[in-house]
Amino acid sequence: MEFKTDKNKMIAGLLVIIIIVIAFKNNSQREVHVISSEKESLQEKVQSEQETSEYDREPEEVAARIKVYVSGEVKNYGVIEMSRDARLVDAVEKLGGLTEYADVNRVNLAQRLEDGGHYIVPKIGENIDVQNEYQMQSNGANDEDNAKIDINTADAIRLKELPGIGDAIAQRIIEYREQNGKFKSIDQIKNVSGIGDKKFEGIRDMIRVE
Repeated sequence: MEFKTDKNKMIAGLLVIIIIVIAFKNNSQREVHVISSEKESLQEKVQSEQETSEYDREPEEVAARIKVYVSGEVKNYGVIEMSRDARLVDAVEKLGGLTEYADVNRVNLAQRLEDGGHYIVPKIGENIDVQNEYQMQSNGANDEDNAKIDINTADAIRLKELPGIGDAIAQRIIEYREQNGKFKSIDQIKNVSGIGDKKFEGIRDMIRVE
């Protein structure tokens, strides 16, 4: 009798274990199914929102940009990128502002910028045809002559773009035209101290007079 009782207990125990295993397995399958369904539902929702967003979204407008060269009496001269509706005062501010020597009465800070334009802020007392330089640099002309530097209007920064012309000689060129008037021909630049025949030959094809 005791043997049968123990056997029955073992069978009952095994049945309980089997029932527990089956129940756990079924529950796990239901959880996996629920998770899978929720995941699919979430993916469908995200996809739907993306499709809706693509239809509703307006094309982004890219602001037009231009590049200009500002030199002269600004704290940091150079080529900068600006918005197409910007004015000279905006470019000057971006370059750190004016120096204490800037002649604000001879430059129109309210003028609109033109792509490829060269804007010069003159020094007080400096004899330079600012307006002529603006027009020359901003008209977009690409011919070879306009690519040359006008020694009658160029500032020191522009003059130093010429090979062999440093701060001292650039200043002498400016002082020469202030004292003697505009150069009548490019050969006259040899009258400036420091510019001999050899240096002139190196720059003659890069300069012009108006």
